[in-house]
Amino acid sequence: MSDDPYTLERLQEFLRQAPVAGLLNPAVAKSRSHALEQLQFELTPSERADIRLIDVDDVCGRLYKIGDSSVRPEVVDLYNKRFKATLIDYLAWVRDATAYSSVGGDRARSAKRAERSDLERAQELRALENTALATSDWAAGLVSIPLRAGKSVFVQNLPLDLTEQEARKIAGVIEALAVDRSALR
Repeated sequence: MSDDPYTLERLQEFLRQAPVAGLLNPAVAKSRSHALEQLQFELTPSERADIRLIDVDDVCGRLYKIGDSSVRPEVVDLYNKRFKATLIDYLAWVRDATAYSSVGGDRARSAKRAERSDLERAQELRALENTALATSDWAAGLVSIPLRAGKSVFVQNLPLDLTEQEARKIAGVIEALAVDRSALR
């Protein structure tokens, strides 16, 4: 990944990590990622290399024209608003991460989150992980397995036609890795 913070790649990474860091509400980050996903193919190479050059209205106009009006105008308008908010938030965060505040007021409220039970925090963590995975390039075929509060493992590349025998074989390998706590005493 480039060290230049103004690339499209870095903007996408921000949208993946912002919910985990508490900078954006997970649902907001996901909806903004979806808008970016739909618009990114309309970006020129120079816009991809430097997102400060992006004119969101122009990009949305390109999407609407290329789509031969198959994309409804209200959907393009929604993408426009979300992409503009994304750029404003990201550029503000790049300028000064310590003073960052989302333009939509969508920052996760840490004080409110601190009042939650362990179960609620674990559920939120799973939701954040799922959001990060759903918006990343390698989410397809990845299974999240929550172990205990704050601990999850991810299994990737399981075949769609996995048999019970194959599943037991995988489980056996995992069991062999487990630490027997009674033997440690």
